[in-house]
Amino acid sequence: MSNHSLPKYFRQRFGKPHLDLACHAAFPLALTPELLYLLRENFLPNTPYIAVADILLILCDPVGYQLYELDPKLRHELLNDLIKDSRFGETRLKQLSDFMVAYIKQELQTNDYAAEDFGAAPHWTALAYTNSQAAVKDIAQALKNALEKTPADWVKLSYLMESYADTDPLIKVGFEPLLTLSRGWEAKARGDEETAEAEFRQLRQQYGDSLKFEDLELKIPSEGDDSLSTFSFEVVTVNRRGEITKTETKQAQYFTENLGDRVTLDMVAIPGGKFMMGSPQGEGDKDEYPQHQVTVSPFFMGKYQVTQAQWRAVAKLPQVERELQLEPSRFKGDDLPVEKISWYDAEEFCKRLSKYTGRQYRLPTEAEWEYACRAGTKTPFHFGETITGELANYDASNTFADEPKKEYREKTTVVGSFKPNAFGLYDMHGNVWEWCQDHWHDDYQGAPKDGSAWLIDADDNDNQIRVLRGGSWFLNPEDCRSANRSRFYPVNDDNLNGFRVVCVGAAARTM
Repeated sequence: MSNHSLPKYFRQRFGKPHLDLACHAAFPLALTPELLYLLRENFLPNTPYIAVADILLILCDPVGYQLYELDPKLRHELLNDLIKDSRFGETRLKQLSDFMVAYIKQELQTNDYAAEDFGAAPHWTALAYTNSQAAVKDIAQALKNALEKTPADWVKLSYLMESYADTDPLIKVGFEPLLTLSRGWEAKARGDEETAEAEFRQLRQQYGDSLKFEDLELKIPSEGDDSLSTFSFEVVTVNRRGEITKTETKQAQYFTENLGDRVTLDMVAIPGGKFMMGSPQGEGDKDEYPQHQVTVSPFFMGKYQVTQAQWRAVAKLPQVERELQLEPSRFKGDDLPVEKISWYDAEEFCKRLSKYTGRQYRLPTEAEWEYACRAGTKTPFHFGETITGELANYDASNTFADEPKKEYREKTTVVGSFKPNAFGLYDMHGNVWEWCQDHWHDDYQGAPKDGSAWLIDADDNDNQIRVLRGGSWFLNPEDCRSANRSRFYPVNDDNLNGFRVVCVGAAARTM
């Protein structure tokens, strides 16, 4: 039986009261038995109770626990019948809109997903059938607002917009290109650049560089536009005495994640390339040999080590697998790196951040970390032949080469206090150790050459030792070299241990 014939069949089988309730049930984007009973009680109290079960079982498809949806075309047909019925019309649509606004507000007190389940903007449904142009403009404004927030907001709004994809009154007044734009941004949020560009290309061919809705304009991304910002910074090179021999101004691209409460996370674009991983003979320990060439794909990396403010913002997000302390660090300060973090804690942070933003966040692989730290250099430090207390936070009362002794601060320092490397990354030497994905191996014999994580092939490797990189405020300069490696069990939450995150997909491409 076709969807088109369902209302007629439904009325013939059950009668007009059943069909009237079905028309009212078409207003919400999704239904629960409780919501359908409330619609009956508030608008059609004389309808038999059994109509609720009949509607859910015959007209709807289950989409979750106690959650049902009508086919979009059937939903549109029922809503058209509702507005054409002289007993209901536009007045009833407005009443349903007010009812749903109140219902969602009440549900949000106990159900975090109410806005997603039932539609965060029920007035759009009413406007679609009473003032479709106003509805499209309102949706366009909502999309513009979402694009100024996080990718998670793009995805949520795209999901909501898709529920109106078959609503004829909206399609007739310009909703379709807006829907295509939303699909492009949703694909971009998921890291599917190919699909995103296909959607944007279709729009550019028809509408140029923007969609216009009266006084509102939405930019259509141009080909290769990754919506990245650019920042400038100064890079220094030192000799064995710690003297600055060269100063250069460089630029890097980045994007910013909004974590809420005015907390942001800057992710710097790291271009793909090849490098020699490990130490040349005579520089480091045996676990840094043999030096070998690795090819790394483009990715994004945190401009700074994760701060305590960033940690707190993400730790407040819904739990994925394990609980997180809001204030784990010994040294307190919003802009200090978070420390006393276990590998499992860092993994949970990445999972929560991924779910919140719609992007894929994770810890760096060991190869990605060293490649990002070196930033094209081959010297022991990305600064050059040595390091100094003016360039990093470590135990500078000890020396590496011929540089003078400096202050041992005995604590962490605010991220970004020192000069960055040529990729625009700060504090790659010292401050706190940084967790990597990889399991520990005693040397590089058999290491991957593609930049991937080197994991032990075992059925149960949850408690295998993991790699840390970068040194810390507590350590000698030797332990802060680009190639230096350390290891801890993943449960270790020493106050030397922090991390930074990597994002793949998103807008990463070879540069």
